[in-house]
Amino acid sequence: MPPAADAGNIGGLPTTRRKSPRRSSPLLSQLEVLGARIPIRLLRSLRFETAFRLGERLGDVAYHFARPQRRIALVNLRIAFPEKSEAERLAIVRAACRNFGRMGAEFCHMCRITRENVAEHVTFENPKFWNDNKWIIGTTGILALSGHFGNWELLAHAMGMYGHPVHLIHRPFRNPYFTELVAEERSRAGTGQISKFSAAREVIHILRNNGIVAVPYDQNATARWGIFAPFFGVRASTHPGLPRLAVMSGAPVYPVFLIRQDGGPRHQILILPEVELVRDGGDRDAALLENARRLNFVFEDVVRRHPDHWIWMHKRWRTRPAGEPQIY
Repeated sequence: MPPAADAGNIGGLPTTRRKSPRRSSPLLSQLEVLGARIPIRLLRSLRFETAFRLGERLGDVAYHFARPQRRIALVNLRIAFPEKSEAERLAIVRAACRNFGRMGAEFCHMCRITRENVAEHVTFENPKFWNDNKWIIGTTGILALSGHFGNWELLAHAMGMYGHPVHLIHRPFRNPYFTELVAEERSRAGTGQISKFSAAREVIHILRNNGIVAVPYDQNATARWGIFAPFFGVRASTHPGLPRLAVMSGAPVYPVFLIRQDGGPRHQILILPEVELVRDGGDRDAALLENARRLNFVFEDVVRRHPDHWIWMHKRWRTRPAGEPQIY
């Protein structure tokens, strides 16, 4: 079990800047990001409907040719849905690839979604949430449990356009120009970026100013930081930052997800009830593990309902408890 939070490790997140991922040469980095900007501009030059359908087709192509990623996805799906047939699991992988292609097209056209037209693309499943809970948001801010689910970039963009900008905890890309590219797109809606390598104090500051911090909770944590909480019935190395920050700050945790409607370009923002966490008690390690279990359960439940929305290609169970065999 990782040590309890202290002055140098607030919320289980580093408070001093750690070494960033190793970078490529400047020339190679510029060529890589140019290779991304060109298709973005090409897709942006198309009518949205055309770009959207093209994104779907590219997702289909990825399904057929990205065989290593498809293998990883099937391993994950056998864990998550042992009752399904292999054909059913393959259908989920294909739908997830298609969703990823749609997301790419939507990302390219996201700059055209403004405060005036955002409701044509994204609505709230419960638009009264902000009025019903404004006293909470105005007191502590909120921590949003989210992840790489649906179109997470559009979720943050739409929230900003509705007047509720979020700050995303993210891992900077190895290529700094990619980080700048994504930050450029996100800034259009006032979305802030918080590097996971220096997150904790910045998160606390934002919450004290009644902000919204979105924390991805669906990625494998390294052995150094992770705690093992069940996810789809198998212990998964889970980052303790979100439950620790929630307990430390007193901010409520609301699960927030973007749900695509009928495979089309319209979405709804789903905000689930606050996750009740263990916020006191003598055994901090036991409380931390229980809170991680509760948060994983919420994420798992949403994935079960919308399996095509999640990125099954990620090695979620990569880090294993001591003595357990590797899964991938």
